[in-house]
Amino acid sequence: MPLTRKPRIAIMGEFSSGKSTLCNVLMGAKPLLEKVTATQLPPVWLSYGPDDAYTMGLDGHAYDLDLSELEQVSLETTEHIRIFMKSDILRYCDLVDMPGISDPSMSSEVWERMAYLADAVLWCTHATQAWRQSESGVWSTFPQEMRQNSLLLVTRFDKIVGDSDRAKVLKRVKQETEGLFAEVFPVSLLQAMRAGADEATWLNSGVDAFSKALFDIIHRIIDEGHPEPGDEGKPMIRPDAADEAEVGQSLIAQTFERLMAVRNTPVLKVLPRRVASGERLLRTERPTDESGPTLVSFSDQIMGATETPPLSRLKGI
Repeated sequence: MPLTRKPRIAIMGEFSSGKSTLCNVLMGAKPLLEKVTATQLPPVWLSYGPDDAYTMGLDGHAYDLDLSELEQVSLETTEHIRIFMKSDILRYCDLVDMPGISDPSMSSEVWERMAYLADAVLWCTHATQAWRQSESGVWSTFPQEMRQNSLLLVTRFDKIVGDSDRAKVLKRVKQETEGLFAEVFPVSLLQAMRAGADEATWLNSGVDAFSKALFDIIHRIIDEGHPEPGDEGKPMIRPDAADEAEVGQSLIAQTFERLMAVRNTPVLKVLPRRVASGERLLRTERPTDESGPTLVSFSDQIMGATETPPLSRLKGI
């Protein structure tokens, strides 16, 4: 049975590895205040929908959040921040922007609480010091099923001067991470951000090739997934309908739309794809006192697991 919710894709890596820039490239916007760095925040869960935001406390309650007060969110009492907005990529998947794994000012428990909520990871590693031992150590604790659906991005690849040096770095990283990721992509995220509607610049940045691989992984997760508890028998999840006034203009949106047309052609023989009668679109809503949390917390997943999670710190959660 296929997945009945959107895949959750975590963005991870060390401090200053390009995670926030990647998130901005994928979103086509900057949902977080520029003056607030990712290291000051707990995980940020981004979903498609009308503008809304709240924090999920460690006490299991949701609290209203004004994004202008984002920097006041407490790491000690907050599991994650949830932000809803209309963005091209969020029509297809949720993104979870994680804090840096090596930030000395933040306990690793902050991101560990959310790590296994993800179906896949986009791991950013800085080209000039790509795939450090600290990165390898953390990634080795993640399960095999997550690795095969994850991508490694060698960011700031344009900082390496000379084709020979670039080839050496890429060869080493691929050798050291063989079998740990589905694919490895050298990218220049700042170049992609500056591309605008310039397709040549977008292609040269490496993000186009990466985005095609991401599309494949999103749909592999859906095709090979399992229904959420209580959703047995429901059809697989489909992308949210595009709000033409707010989305559909970015190059990544155009890439995904072309790939969706190819994906759906053998089934429907009609382009563009329309949601057929009986198909289910994802509906998300803020938790309320009456309905209770609609979120599956990290601790809930651990309590229901049949195997002991590999992260040593989980035993204290």
